[in-house]
Amino acid sequence: MDDKGLIEALGGLSTGNLCNAHPGVQAMNAAIKPLYAGARLTGPARTAAILPGQNAAIHRALVKAKPGDVLVVDGGSSRLYGPFGDILATACQLKGITGLVIDSSVRDSAEIRDLGFPVFCLGSNPSATQKTDLGEIDMPVVCAGVHVSPGDYVVGDEDGVVVVPRDIAYEVAEAAAAIAQQEVDIRAELARGKTTCKIFNIAP
Repeated sequence: MDDKGLIEALGGLSTGNLCNAHPGVQAMNAAIKPLYAGARLTGPARTAAILPGQNAAIHRALVKAKPGDVLVVDGGSSRLYGPFGDILATACQLKGITGLVIDSSVRDSAEIRDLGFPVFCLGSNPSATQKTDLGEIDMPVVCAGVHVSPGDYVVGDEDGVVVVPRDIAYEVAEAAAAIAQQEVDIRAELARGKTTCKIFNIAP
């Protein structure tokens, strides 16, 4: 499985199955939610860290990013500003960026939704930001309580966002695919009349 195949495999699995697959898979704080229903993203992390009220590092990370990357931004858990909006979303789409995960709020929510650009964030806030602090890019960050290193795989769906460390990604993809098949088999057993207690060996 090459890198493209790995990304497709991870993206075809639910975040829940990925979490079940390996203890090294970490779920971000539940406060991080998709900006609009149906948003999904998968790809290697391109990291940035900003101070509340600043966004220069997001612009800098975008310049360095490659098609298929997911921007992962440590925003300090601030909900006081909107450091990412429709202009950045448009620039990301034009460069082939898969989506954004930011530990902060964003602005221009309706426009981002209309663009169909996947964003996972703490909510929305129209307050303006500045570009007077360059922030940091391409270094390990903590986003919504989870350590993310550049190149780790990030998967987001309507349940939330999980981070798959790069060194266990193939193992996770294989294990999560097996878990997904097990769930298909379990649903078939339920349809045949078995109880969940029986299936999971739980005393009723």
